[in-house]
Amino acid sequence: MAKLKPVLGYIVAALSILIMVASVFGYILLQEPSLSGPLIAASGLTTSPWYSGGEVVRTVDHGAYQTQIHRPVFDALIGERKEGFVQVAWSPLGALPARIDEEIDADGDGQADFRVEVDTPNKESTLTSHASWVLDLEGTYRLEDTLAVRVRLRNTSR
Repeated sequence: MAKLKPVLGYIVAALSILIMVASVFGYILLQEPSLSGPLIAASGLTTSPWYSGGEVVRTVDHGAYQTQIHRPVFDALIGERKEGFVQVAWSPLGALPARIDEEIDADGDGQADFRVEVDTPNKESTLTSHASWVLDLEGTYRLEDTLAVRVRLRNTSR
């Protein structure tokens, strides 16, 4: 029994290395994550909301374009941070008007928490806060077919 544990450990390590090498070569040769995609999905790993903006919680349809309001992000490695952000995105980029002026309800309570004005051709934005926990505008970003702003927030639960 004492020899079985080390042998099983070496077998698992060897198989892990083989899977990793096969994933890398599969990606390099095929230019697609053929093996790594299913492995990542099976592991339960997800992209950090600090990178992706978090999940979309509400979508407002304006006919030609949509406003997507993401969830407020305060995630930390352990617990929550004192400050975070909410991302608001408009798409598709080609259908956006020259100027967007919209009241945003970030926490979903039915009350507008801030107003954002976006000059879409110049990718410049201004923010008018209606709540004390809405701090300021972090930035305006052009993503693939989307224009987005991130608004810094104070975590009211901390």
